[in-house]
Formats: sequence, C-alpha cells, structure tokens
Amino acid sequence: MIRALAALVGVSALAACTYIPPTQPITLADFQASAPQPWRAVNAETGKINDIAGLQELAKAFPDSSSVHLRLLQAHFASENVPAIIREAVWLADRGYLFRPGAQDELLKVAGDTAVAAKLKDLFDRNGSAIERSTIAAVVSEDARLVESVAYDPVGKAFYASSIVSRDVFRGEGANWSPLRIVKGGSFAGLAIDLDRRILWAASGSYDPTPQPSAAFPGIIGFDLDKSEVVQRLPGAGGITPSDLHLSASGSLFASDPISGAIYTVATPPSDLAVLIPPGTIRSPQGLATSEDGSKLYVSDYRYGIAIIDLTSKSVKRLRASNPMILDGIDGLWRHGNRLIGIQNGMSPMRIVAIDLSADGLSATNLTVLEQAHPTWTEPLGGSIQGDALYYVANGQWDRFGKGGTLNPDKPPIPTLVRRLPLN
Repeated sequence: MIRALAALVGVSALAACTYIPPTQPITLADFQASAPQPWRAVNAETGKINDIAGLQELAKAFPDSSSVHLRLLQAHFASENVPAIIREAVWLADRGYLFRPGAQDELLKVAGDTAVAAKLKDLFDRNGSAIERSTIAAVVSEDARLVESVAYDPVGKAFYASSIVSRDVFRGEGANWSPLRIVKGGSFAGLAIDLDRRILWAASGSYDPTPQPSAAFPGIIGFDLDKSEVVQRLPGAGGITPSDLHLSASGSLFASDPISGAIYTVATPPSDLAVLIPPGTIRSPQGLATSEDGSKLYVSDYRYGIAIIDLTSKSVKRLRASNPMILDGIDGLWRHGNRLIGIQNGMSPMRIVAIDLSADGLSATNLTVLEQAHPTWTEPLGGSIQGDALYYVANGQWDRFGKGGTLNPDKPPIPTLVRRLPLN
C-alpha cells in the first residue's frame, strides 16, 4: 500500500494533482513578524538531492516550500516510515495542499481510524473547494498563439497580450485584436507599461515552442505606444531568456531568467541589461516586485519560496513566514500596498494569493486565498495590476503546442481569457 501511494504522490504531483471545486477565502491569522534568514544558494544539482538527511536540511533552509516537503514525502515512502509519511501529509494539507483523490484515499488508509485521519479528511474537503471572485475582462483571439501575459493601458484603454508561438504582442480593444508586428523579436513573455513615457516593455527570448528559435532576439524590447514603433532594443549576452518583467516606481526595469536563474536590471534611462544576481543563487526565478521604499526586490523562486534582494548590497535573503503557509510554486508576483499578490500555479489546487508583509517588508505575516480552482482555468499565467485589480491570463495553453510551435492535434488553439480579480 505504501509503495502504491508513493507512485500516486511523487514529486510530479506538484503539477499534476487534480483540483476539485471551495466556498470562501482561507485566511491565516496574523503573527508577530520576524527577521528573514539568509537564502541558501540553489541550482540544478539541488534538485537532485533525494536522501532524507539532505532533504531535511533543505527543508530547514526553505521551510515554506511544498516541493521540498513533497520530495521528503517521497523519500519517506521509500523507507516505509509511516509516522513520517503522515507528518508530511499533515504539513502539506494544513497549508492548503490538495492531493489527488487516489492519494487521499491511500493516506487515510495509512492514517487508520485515528484523530489524525479525521483531521486529514477535513483538510482534504476544505482544500478542494473553489473560490471564484474574478470576472472576464477580455477575450484574446486564438490568432495570438500561446499567450503568456497581459497588460492594460488605461490611457489608450487597450489590452496588450504577449505571444510565445506567434512571436508578437497583440493589442486589443473590445473584440478587435491585432499584432503590433514587432520585427526581429522572439517569443514574447513578460510585459510592463511605463505610463509616463508611454513605452511598452516586452521580454523576448526562446522557449521549446518558439518557431525558428535561432532567429529569436534575446533581451527586452521597448515599443512606443503613441508612435507605434520599436524605440529600444536591450540585448542580453549569451542567449539569455528574460521572462517576467517588473518596472519599479523609479523607472528601473528588472527581468528574471527562469532557465539560467539570473536576475537582470536596466537602469534609468534605459541602458544595457546588467546582471543583478548571477546564475547559481536562485533556481527558477519568476515574478518580481520592488518594495514600497524601492530598496528591495522580491523574487519568486518556483521551487523554493520568495527571495529578497537588497538592491544596494545585492545580498539575498529569504522571505520568512511567521505563520504556516506555502510560498513556492508562485509564477506571477506583484506588490499591492503592503501585500504581495501571487499566481500560485505550482500549487495544488492552483490559486491566487495575497501575502501580507510585516512593516519592514521582511516577513510574511498572513496569507489569504483570493481565488482558487476556478472552473474556467487551465493554468493561470502572467498579468499585471492596474488600480485595485489584477488582470491575468486564465487559461494558459502550453499543453497545446509542441517543439517549434507545432500544434497538438488533439488540442487546437482556443481564445485566451483575461480575467479581472479585485484586490480591495
């Protein structure tokens, strides 16, 4: 039974778990904030750690990472350590994690007729419910293939959607969508709009579904929204793949490369891309957000949690949770007031969360699930905050395209839903 359960809830379950339709937002109570701990450098080799002692040390370094605890769970399956299996299952479920139905049944059998089993059953029931608070804001034509992110321009009253496979950015007003026709670009991912300068910044690079990847421009492109022309090309050395973008209040640009693990910055006025954090520190950097005072940069590491970069010293620390919560699996990340808003599509069930920060911005004091397991979701992806709302891609379509942008014959492209989630 234990070996069967190991097959059901291996590490791959982080992305493959089934989520079932909740009732109301789940909020964890406020606690006193505490200082963050140093960030342990991680890379591809860290992901190969599979012995219990090594994983326990990794869990000490990243105590809010569900992926680390899932790896521990798998290791305990191998050793058939029932108490440790139950301990890890409770740790995950107590923080909102939902196992696949078959794994739930097996875990309850392992727990037996005990109070722990009853607690697990209650947690499974709670974690599976859907929370629906967003509305459809726009529908992007299927001509924009594999939309990764969206941004809204309140001045021009238009949406912009980045496309991986179409290798362009699309502009939309109502039902009318058309490409900007950015020449010599690549697959476009993260977007950021400088409203003062009327510049749309777009991250350009190459991914598995990129058509003609050798011709893809690696860097960041600036597009003048009023003149409808490219005005800046900021290349990166060595074939980088900038993905998420963040424009700070001071006008500085930041970009993450989830493939190499590097973080880049562009000073004001725009200059060449400069390495802020080299590869080998953060494993898979995703979303970015500067602190309210502009002194820190929050970076979501998809596997391990949220890093805090001191923009003066370039030291890296970990955002420490002062209450039980899961902080890994976050794709898009933004700051709204003294909260971080995260699209946690590496969580089961997928969800969008608000993370309250301590007064100094160094600790997470509270986590609220804003939306979860929405029935229109396939995989929520990137977006942007405008005013008091998050606009985001609700039905990501990475599973519909193969290498070089080839179509999955069983899953043709469909229109992309942009949803609006109120944050107030």
